Amino acid sequence: MAPRLKFLKVEDFRSIRGPAGVSLDAPAVLIHGPNGTGKTSLLSSIELALTGSVPSLARLDRDYMAYLPHKLAKNGLGRVSIQAEGVGSKTEASLEINGQAIVGSALLDGDQSRFYLERCYLAQVTLGRLLEIYEHQDNRDTASPLTRFVKEMLGLDALDSLIDGLHAAGDVRRFRESAPHFWAARADAPMLERGVDEATEIEQACRDEMIKTENDLRELLGPQFVADGPIDIEALRAVVKSDIEERETKLADLARIRRDLAAAKAQLLEASTSEEEGERIAAEQVSSATRDAFARWRSVAGQQLEVLLRSIQKKFTDVVSVDVSPATAHAKALAIVSSALSRAQTALTNDDEIIRSLSGAQVSVQQGQGRLKLIDEQLADAGGANRALAEALATISSHIENEICPVCSRNFAEISEEQLASHVSEEVARLVAVAGRVEALVRDRATTAAAVVATQRQEADLFARRLPNDRRDAILLELADLTEWMNALDSLADAASNGGRLWEEAKQAAERLSVLRSRISSISGLRAELVSYGQRLSLQPFPADVPLEEIVDEILTQVQYRSAQEAKSGDQGDRALRLLDKLEVNQRELDNATIDLATAFEDERRTTALRQESERRIAVAKGLLAQAQAVRADEARRVFNKELNAVWRDLFIRLAPDEAFVPAFALPSIPGRAVEAVLETHYRSGGKGGNPRAMLSAGNLNTAALTLFLGLHLSVSPALPWLVLDDPVQSMDDVHIAQFAALLRTLKQHGRQIIIAVHDRQLFDYLTLELSPTYNGDRLITIELGRDSDGMTTAPWSLMSFRPDRAIAA
Repeated sequence: MAPRLKFLKVEDFRSIRGPAGVSLDAPAVLIHGPNGTGKTSLLSSIELALTGSVPSLARLDRDYMAYLPHKLAKNGLGRVSIQAEGVGSKTEASLEINGQAIVGSALLDGDQSRFYLERCYLAQVTLGRLLEIYEHQDNRDTASPLTRFVKEMLGLDALDSLIDGLHAAGDVRRFRESAPHFWAARADAPMLERGVDEATEIEQACRDEMIKTENDLRELLGPQFVADGPIDIEALRAVVKSDIEERETKLADLARIRRDLAAAKAQLLEASTSEEEGERIAAEQVSSATRDAFARWRSVAGQQLEVLLRSIQKKFTDVVSVDVSPATAHAKALAIVSSALSRAQTALTNDDEIIRSLSGAQVSVQQGQGRLKLIDEQLADAGGANRALAEALATISSHIENEICPVCSRNFAEISEEQLASHVSEEVARLVAVAGRVEALVRDRATTAAAVVATQRQEADLFARRLPNDRRDAILLELADLTEWMNALDSLADAASNGGRLWEEAKQAAERLSVLRSRISSISGLRAELVSYGQRLSLQPFPADVPLEEIVDEILTQVQYRSAQEAKSGDQGDRALRLLDKLEVNQRELDNATIDLATAFEDERRTTALRQESERRIAVAKGLLAQAQAVRADEARRVFNKELNAVWRDLFIRLAPDEAFVPAFALPSIPGRAVEAVLETHYRSGGKGGNPRAMLSAGNLNTAALTLFLGLHLSVSPALPWLVLDDPVQSMDDVHIAQFAALLRTLKQHGRQIIIAVHDRQLFDYLTLELSPTYNGDRLITIELGRDSDGMTTAPWSLMSFRPDRAIAA
C-alpha cells in the first residue's frame, strides 16, 4: 500500500481560527484562498503533524512556538491531527500546542521526517530563499544563500555549529584569548617545575642540617644517652638537665672535702710545735677581751647588718651570717649581689639586643616575602611571553613577502596601515625583551627566596634565645631588689669592716686558745676522719703505718682529679642543651620546608593534571571535528551527486525548453576547507557557461529553483511519494506554467500525491482543469479557504472523480 495522506483537522493554529477539517485522500489536492486566510498555515499544520515541529518557521524565528496558537484561541491552545496510510503501524497523530511546548507524538519517525522535510515539502519561504542564490557574489562563502539553503535542506545547521565550535581545537594558539588560563598553564609549567626544585633543595638542606645536629649530639653524649632512631628532644633535655644537677651536687661535695683536707693539712703543721702553760693563760685573757668587744659591736651596728644579710639569704643561700665574719659576710654578700646585679643587667641588655635583632629579622622577612609576591605578580603579568614564540615569529618573518599573512592568508593592510613585516619585527623584539625580563625576575626570585629562608632561620634562632616574658619580668623585679641591697651594703661597709676586725681578733684569740687546749686530742681523731674520706671516694684502705701527711696528699689529689672530670662533664651537658635547642629549631624549619615542598608538588601536580586533561579534550575535539567534517562532506556528496544533476537538467529543460543554459551543482574539493556545493551553468551543447546571474532570466531563475527541489525529490527512491508545494509558480509566464502543470500531471500518474497551495484565482482554475481526473480511480480535491462574518476560518472542500466523456464516446 502506497503511503497517502487521508484527512487533516486543524483548530486555532496560526492564522486558522476555530476548527477546520479537510480531506486529503486524492492524488492531487489544490488549496486556494486570498492572502491571510491560512493557506501556508494549513501546510504548516501538515508539517507539524507529520514531523512534530515546524522547521520552516524555526529557521526564521527561534521563538516561533509562541506564535503557533491563534491569538484568540480558547485557553491559548492550538490542535492539529492527521490521518494517513502506508507509513507504518501508525495511521493517525494528534498534537496540542500551548505556546511553550508541543504535546503529542508525530506520525512519521526520524528518517521519514527528515525525508519529508528535505524532499517532499517546499515552503514558500524556502522557495524565496532559492531566488537569492544568484544574487550573491561568492557562492562558495559559508554564509551564502546557497550554503544556507543546503543547510536547511539537509539539516546541517547543528553539524556546522559543531564544526564552528570545534574550530579552535585545530591549533592551540587559538586558545590564547578564548582560554587564557590554559595558555597561562602551558607558559607557567617551567616556573612551577623550578619552584618544586627550589623547594626540594631547601627541604634537603634543612634535613641535612638536622641530621648533622643529631650526629653532633650522639657524638657528644654517646649511646648511653642517645639511642638509634628519632630523638625525643624534650625527654633527652630532661635527662641532660638531671645529669647536670647531679654533677653539680658532686662538685659541691668534692669542694667541701677539699676544704676539710686543707684544714687538716694546716692542723698537722701546727701540731708539730708545743706551747707552754703561760701562753695558754694569756690566750684565755685575750680571748675573753676580744669576745666582749665583738658582743658590744654586734648589739648595735651588727644588728643592722645581720637583718640585711638574713634578707639576702632568702634569695642567695651562699650568703653567710655575721657569725662567720662580719667583714667576710659583708664582702661575700656584696660580691654575690654585685655579680647577680651584673648578670641581671647583662641578661636584660642581651635580651634587648635580641629583641632589636628579631624585629629587624621579621621586617627583613616581611620585605623579602613582599618582594617575592611582587616578583610573582610580575611573572604572572609576563605569563605566556617566551623566547620560543619570538623565534617562531622570527622564522615566519622570513616568509613574508607582501601584506598577506603566511599563516592565516589574511591581508594585513585591511586592519592596519603598518607593514606586516614591520609589525612582526616589533612583536619579535617585544617578546625577546619580555622573555629577558622574565629570566631576570626568576633569578631575582631565587636569590630573594634564599635570603628569606636564611633570615627565617636567624629569626627562629633569635626567638629561641629570647627571654620568656615571665622570666624577663622576674629579672626586672630581681634587679630592683639587688639594687636596694647594694645600696644597703654600701652604707654598712664601714660598720662591717669594724665588726670584721673585732670578729677576726676574737676568732684568732679563740682559735689560739683552742689549739693550745686540744692539740693532742685533735691529732688523735684526724686519722679516722681521713679514712672516712677515702671510703667515700672508693679508695684502697691506707696501712696504719702510712703518715697522715701522705694520706692527706693522696686524698687531695683524687679530689682535684675528680673535680676536673665532673667540671668537664658539666661543660658537655651545657653544650648538649645548646645542641638540643638547635635541633628543635632545625625540626621546625624542616617541617615548614616539608609543607612548602608538598604545596609546590601539589600545585605542579594539579596544574599538570589540568593541562593534560585540557590537551586530552583538545585531542578529542580534533577527532570529533574531523569526524563532523567527514560526515558533512559525505552528506553533501550524498545529495548533490550526478544523478541529481541529471534529473535537474531534464526537469529544467522540460519547463524551459528554449533556454540555452541549464543549472547544475558542483562539489569542488579544496584542501583544508569544508565540502560546499556550488552552482554553475552549462551550455546545453556542452561546456561551462558564465556567471549564472547573466545566463538565466528572472522567470527561469524561479524555474531553476522549483526544478531543483523536484530534482531532490525525484533523484532518490520515494520513501514518501508526496509533493507539498506552497505557491510554487512565481515570476513564471504562461508557457512555463503550462509545462509545470503537465509535469505535475505526469508525476500524479506515476504515483505521487500532490498538494499545492496558490493564491491566484485564474491559476487555481487552470490547475483544477489540468489536474482533473483522467481515469477511473483518479481524484482531485479542491479546498477554498475563507472567513465568515465572525472571522472564523471556513474550509469547504470538494471532491472530483473521473467521469467518462459521454458525448465523445457517442
